[in-house]
Amino acid sequence: MSDRNTLYQWANLPKELLQKIGKHLDCRIDVYRFRAVCTSWRSSVSPSYRQSTRIPLKLPPPIFADAFLSPVTICRLEQVEDNFSSSSSNSMAWLTKVEESTVGDMQLLMPLSNRQIKALFWPVPKKTLNLLNFRLVELAKACTLKRAKGRPVLGIDKMVPFPNTNLSNDVSSSDFGLFAIFHEGKLGYWRNGDENWNLLDDRNFHYDDIIVYKGQLYVIDRCGTVSWIDSSLNLIQYSPPLYGCGSKKNLVESCGDLYVVDRYLDGERRTWQGNEDEHINQYLLYLVRNYRRSRAKTVDVKVYKLDEDWGTWVDVKTLDDRVFVVGNECCFSFSTKEFDGWDGNFIYFNDPSDEDCRGELSGYVGHVFRLSDRSIGKATHFLGNSQISKLPS
Repeated sequence: MSDRNTLYQWANLPKELLQKIGKHLDCRIDVYRFRAVCTSWRSSVSPSYRQSTRIPLKLPPPIFADAFLSPVTICRLEQVEDNFSSSSSNSMAWLTKVEESTVGDMQLLMPLSNRQIKALFWPVPKKTLNLLNFRLVELAKACTLKRAKGRPVLGIDKMVPFPNTNLSNDVSSSDFGLFAIFHEGKLGYWRNGDENWNLLDDRNFHYDDIIVYKGQLYVIDRCGTVSWIDSSLNLIQYSPPLYGCGSKKNLVESCGDLYVVDRYLDGERRTWQGNEDEHINQYLLYLVRNYRRSRAKTVDVKVYKLDEDWGTWVDVKTLDDRVFVVGNECCFSFSTKEFDGWDGNFIYFNDPSDEDCRGELSGYVGHVFRLSDRSIGKATHFLGNSQISKLPS
């Protein structure tokens, strides 16, 4: 059967079935892509069917009252050869990030710096991205905590909502909560309706990263100890200490395994010097009022893989065809087989010194570490002009 006949059959699905499918589209990108299939699919779902993906939150002070949760999606942007082809060549694929802008449009962002790719901002007339000609393939999802004008909330390095399901439906639930690693290493938690942030660990103020791995929350501290958070908000040690001498550790999932990217910095990171008994809200107020960026830069990187069967760390010498991206919202990996012109065995990241005084990444910044020769360079070429913004008109 030809591709054209197959498309004709899909176009003639019953309207009630299309409407039922439409109810399971959780974000605007899915709605746009659904409507781009054909006329019958377009008429079955309104473009305004899904409201804004920005989710307002009533967080306790000193987090600003206008703070909202903004979901972001890391995507592989593929150019479709023709309207009847279900496959596309990896030679026409780009790595990008999709997020709703402050005016309600969807925008493409640089994966590391979060800077908008202005030439591809839609739905501005004559600068649109026709989703009949492009396919957005999800690689990873994350959320950021922002203020009304789109700036990040100062004092929070990493934030993960949990349960990590359909946020638009679950955010009003009493079970919905946010786990956050604050700027100087404390691990905090806020549940919907709480009047204050709470500490999960009042003894360890040196946490580096938090992720959802296999449906469970995991955190890592600066000694390289990985712990998981159970339903009672207890921290259960999951791995032995890494005893790596690096200054900044991030968790990355790749092919179902858990990795640690351990970065060595040329300067000291800020650590909490206050009273351990000080209330978490006073601590946050201190961070907001005294936020200062670090000037430390990465000088070396090591990678370790957790052998879950033996409970040991394995020193990783090569990532083969994989690429690790260590971002502010999330860390993820992908295979270079999905992107033409990319080399594997690389790690892309931002340095603390890349942030400006408002906590935003300045310019199209980013760095790349090559495991083969342990060299570090600017990643603008890799995640900027050559791989993303030079899309065909």
